[in-house]
Amino acid sequence: MKAIAPKSAIDLLVDGYHEHLTDVAGLQPSSCQKWTFFVRLFLNAQFRPKAPVLELDHLKPEVLLAFVLQQAKHYRPGQLQSLASALRSFCRFLCVTGRHAQDLSAALPSISGHHREDLPTYLSRTQLKGLLEGFDRRTVLGKRDYAMVLCLARLGLRAGEVARLNLEDVDWRNGWLRLAAPKGRRERHLPLPSEVGQALASYLRSNPPNQTTRLLFRTVGGQRPMRGCWLSQRVGNAMAHAGLGAPGKRAHLLRRTFATHLVQQGASLKAVADLLGHASLSTTQVYAKVNLPMLRAVAQPWPREVRL
Repeated sequence: MKAIAPKSAIDLLVDGYHEHLTDVAGLQPSSCQKWTFFVRLFLNAQFRPKAPVLELDHLKPEVLLAFVLQQAKHYRPGQLQSLASALRSFCRFLCVTGRHAQDLSAALPSISGHHREDLPTYLSRTQLKGLLEGFDRRTVLGKRDYAMVLCLARLGLRAGEVARLNLEDVDWRNGWLRLAAPKGRRERHLPLPSEVGQALASYLRSNPPNQTTRLLFRTVGGQRPMRGCWLSQRVGNAMAHAGLGAPGKRAHLLRRTFATHLVQQGASLKAVADLLGHASLSTTQVYAKVNLPMLRAVAQPWPREVRL
């Protein structure tokens, strides 16, 4: 039998940081994966991969800043913001857990976010209607994909949240949907629109789950759980079929569409943030730009020349 190699000091540290993100910070699994990737990238650049001991007290502000500047050659501004956020979080983790005497997070300045200045991309109501009408709901596959897309477009869920839905999450009698949350973060309860409930019921009648799983969405043939990336790819395929761009992982476009339509209808940013599960209102702030009637109302008239 092949012996299992012991974990390196970097592996153990990254495992501890990942546990902190999950249990203490309450981040979504996708965020945990992204931040631990960046932290591992940083640690591998500073220490030997197989080093038995990491001299973390030798980390200095200039080392962090130099690493981010070096990575700016390889990453776009949005990715660079994530990298800097991960390193700030990691610095706080090192300080809180006693691995470093100082909190070095302030050494990393804010990364310019000009990529967020543009209007969010979304589907118009006509485009969304065309997408929904393109599913063949006479087939099990069509019913499943239609129900998944409705969960994204009418509830603003993430692809991973839709993939993790199970039978116990649906309160059919009272019309609510429960969203389980990672450790450290409260679960969310969303009203279940009748359109979404009917689509779920139609799909489940055509493809009831077997005794091995309670998940709502599964592969039609093998009854395997749907993964978020598979689900997002199915959405991209449906959009391409409806003439809405090339195939790809495009589930998040429907989440942005949901938020944009709500804001255009007059919903407050706080209400939208609560429905989307945003931890900070600043994340939702970009949708203020799509409420054109509101912007016209608050815009001041251009001053005219005073004639004497």
